[in-house]
Amino acid sequence: MNDGVLNNFVQIIGITPPSEFPFVGSLNPNNQIAVQEKLTIPSVKPDVEQINTLLIEAVITGTRNIFTPIGVKVVVEGVLRQKIIYTANVPQQSVHSAHFEQPFCSFINIPLNIPSGVTVNQLLASVGLSINNILAGPVQVFIEDVEINLTDPRTVHKCVILFLYTSLNPLLQPILR
Repeated sequence: MNDGVLNNFVQIIGITPPSEFPFVGSLNPNNQIAVQEKLTIPSVKPDVEQINTLLIEAVITGTRNIFTPIGVKVVVEGVLRQKIIYTANVPQQSVHSAHFEQPFCSFINIPLNIPSGVTVNQLLASVGLSINNILAGPVQVFIEDVEINLTDPRTVHKCVILFLYTSLNPLLQPILR
């Protein structure tokens, strides 16, 4: 089991090890995004003295394909699920946790070589595809990095770098840009 990454004495569990990253080729479009968050510890919880651990996972909640002037975009919606485990700023220094969910939305661009006078829909149809069968697999998300800082006893600032990835139907190969 992966023990996570230690960053400024905070154990971060959920960052994808580089050995688990996918192969990226012409049929594997991708995108990277940064999700910045300002998290407030709930009022029922004590103040934070020290963040001990961050448990984090990124989950895709939905995708849809849309036409664009240069091809197709795969719109990706998801959520960061996370738990911050911390030592409270109280004499007993008890350990507490706070749970957060942060939605994110991004896209993966699939640029196509579109001849003049031809629509994207017509171009896809010419290779036997529609907008609904351009992907060969699901969209996947990987957590590349996390930066976490306690800005005051109740506020945590985070920046999460996500890598979005998918596989294209091989029939797209001749019309990819």
